[in-house]
Amino acid sequence: MTHAFALGAFGLSTILASGTFLSARHLLLEQRERTAIRQAFTDGALVRDSLLTSGTEVSDVLGSLSPPAGAVIYVRRGGEWYSSTLDSAGPEMTADVQPIVEDGSVALAWTGLTDPHAVVVGIPLPAVDAEYYEVSVAEELDRTLSTLGLALGVGAAVTTAAGALLGRAASRRVLAPLSDVAGAALRVSAGDLTARLASTEDPDLAALVGSFNHMVDALHERIEQDARFAADVSHELRTPVTTLTTSLSLLQQSPDLPVRSQRAIRLMADELDRFRHALEDLLALGRLEAGAHEAEPSVTGARELVRQALLAAGRPPGLLAVRSGDGPDPTLRVDRVQMLRVLTNLFQNAELHGGGLTGVVVLDHGEIVDLEIQDRGPGVPDDDRVRIFDRFARAGGQKVGTGSGLGLSIVQRTVRNHGGDVWCANRPDGGAVFVVRLPATTGDAR
Repeated sequence: MTHAFALGAFGLSTILASGTFLSARHLLLEQRERTAIRQAFTDGALVRDSLLTSGTEVSDVLGSLSPPAGAVIYVRRGGEWYSSTLDSAGPEMTADVQPIVEDGSVALAWTGLTDPHAVVVGIPLPAVDAEYYEVSVAEELDRTLSTLGLALGVGAAVTTAAGALLGRAASRRVLAPLSDVAGAALRVSAGDLTARLASTEDPDLAALVGSFNHMVDALHERIEQDARFAADVSHELRTPVTTLTTSLSLLQQSPDLPVRSQRAIRLMADELDRFRHALEDLLALGRLEAGAHEAEPSVTGARELVRQALLAAGRPPGLLAVRSGDGPDPTLRVDRVQMLRVLTNLFQNAELHGGGLTGVVVLDHGEIVDLEIQDRGPGVPDDDRVRIFDRFARAGGQKVGTGSGLGLSIVQRTVRNHGGDVWCANRPDGGAVFVVRLPATTGDAR
């Protein structure tokens, strides 16, 4: 739309400027030609009257005349050329009008032998057997036309710019509702289900606004229903799972069971434990998708958070890499319970699928802080680096675990709820690294 307005303004201004310039040029040329003819007749009459006096030389007559500024007078008599100046270019300057003057008629023409062009007027003087020519350089006319052309060009440029600005303003006004829709849709896709479009009095947009808000309401309600269903199912299954776990524990303590029964009970206990972990993860994921916190967000040091996670996971605190050049501990504002679960899930993932945890690095980038969890495994193929964060996605590991396939999904949802991001990459020296990026904050760690 901006380009269309600019092109339209340019086309219109060009047409108007061209028409104005051509009309003014034609009028000024006619006026200049009439002025040149009047002046030539006046000066030619003086030359004729002077030459009627017996014994008067043409050079004396031209010497006594005062031609207009920028004008040169030529007289041809008896085959000889005379000039009011030392210029001897009379034959060339008057070549276009000579044939007409020789036939006894007044002639006018423009010549390009001067800069700027000059108007040439030729008048026959039969009474003295001579031809009179007056060449006037149109300096004033050239300056007038140059000034007019410049003014019209600047006017056309200003009009084009004004048209572009008008098109820009109009396009912004017209597309503003679409920009609002795009922004709201982007927020919804990022998980902000509170995004709505403001009501409008424009009847053409009211239907779009209403439909969009109704769609988001329906989507929000559906997600809440799914989250409630998963939470309800998980909660209802907790009691029978607890009962089964207790019963199997009692059976495992019985010394009189046959070996085959003991093996079957042990397998049942392992699967039941895996099922219990899946239920706990489903409950945690449901709370995360509902945006619930398990503890009041507080400011904590990034390295201190990693140390607590290592201790909670039963791993040596020495896995936290602290270099001598590192500055003070960067601070984060997080739900400590949820972030500890994120780190322990990543530690467990490194043990089960990455050949073991080799180190945790905290990188302070000012406004953001990166927590890098490194392992010694074979790395993660490119095609799996996004898929592993999906629900119930599993990758082959070196150990058999009780993973539910929800651990990394919980990690991703928790980090994004904290305004951060998480991704996986392969290290140049081997192994995978999971990077948790969180926004830094200011304040005293507690």
